[in-house]
Amino acid sequence: MPKRIFDTAPRLTGALLGLVSAWLLVGCEETPRNMLDPAGDSAALSATFFNNLTILLSCIMLLVAAIFVYCLVRFRERKGDTSEPKQVHGNMAMEIGWTIVPTLIVIAITIPTLQAIFELEAVPEGDKVEIEVIGKQWWWEYDYINEGFTTANEMHVEVDTVVQINVTSADVIHAWWVPRVSGKRDATPGRIYPMYFTPTLVGEFDGQCAELCGASHALMGIKLFVHPKEGSNSYDEWVKKQKAVAVKPNTAQEKRGLALFKEKGCIACHVIRGDGETELIPRKARLATTGPDLTHVGSRTTIAAATLKNTRENLVRWIDDPLAIKEEAIMANPRFNANYDVSREEAEDIAAVRPLPSGPAPRN
Repeated sequence: MPKRIFDTAPRLTGALLGLVSAWLLVGCEETPRNMLDPAGDSAALSATFFNNLTILLSCIMLLVAAIFVYCLVRFRERKGDTSEPKQVHGNMAMEIGWTIVPTLIVIAITIPTLQAIFELEAVPEGDKVEIEVIGKQWWWEYDYINEGFTTANEMHVEVDTVVQINVTSADVIHAWWVPRVSGKRDATPGRIYPMYFTPTLVGEFDGQCAELCGASHALMGIKLFVHPKEGSNSYDEWVKKQKAVAVKPNTAQEKRGLALFKEKGCIACHVIRGDGETELIPRKARLATTGPDLTHVGSRTTIAAATLKNTRENLVRWIDDPLAIKEEAIMANPRFNANYDVSREEAEDIAAVRPLPSGPAPRN
């Protein structure tokens, strides 16, 4: 043991200050995926459990640290004392204590954990918005079962209304997660996993695929929009606009773009409802398709699974060279589509075929 245990105090103090400073700096940036700022019932349950567990573990840490510091001070080597400390080879009371106390701690953690699991898995009663969620490399398809239409990447739901999502995958394992609103659910090929949540705040919430699923996993984002129950921006109004067929092309450029959309083979993977020639994909075959329904793509705030803002310029960039934006994007990947050949001018024409927006998205 060193002669002066407190010789290291300046270094320990510096290290502690560095850790505290780093911890404080974490709060200096906006955190749109902060699970500790819940906007849904299941996220609130998870946040409450996390906070309670953090308090419990912090108390344990402080108690252990206090005992540790006490022992350092109480039993430190004193100047001139060369005697050997008392040797203790067993203490029945202490051994029983440090067996019982950890057991009680585990029980204290296990009981609320099991309660939370059963609460999260319980099927809520009453009306629900039911959505089939299909993970694909690297985007999300949303099939609104009761409403009868399909969209992609940006999910829209109603505040204070139970949402049931049935999660599956068309290719590899993904995981659907919007931290502020819901829990996390794996998307596994050949299996359907339900999850229930009730949004409690109107607004826009970010999510992310939470399972490594290939080269563009980090670019498989999620947008969740929670609408109010009434008003021009209500969920019912959004559904009404989504059910409408696409706006027919009017200008010469839009007509050229729609012709190119068909000639270049886009209709092999995409659907635009309202144009009979592009509605070639039956519902049962949709798991095998690779591209989203584009009927109301103009109403979405982002494209390429929340990778780019939905602007005309970005849409042209995406159509012109998808691989420059999203690595191994199937739309232009030679392994899947060796004949993808769209010039910049053609991309501008195709991008002009954007159905009119279906109304503004809700904001926080």
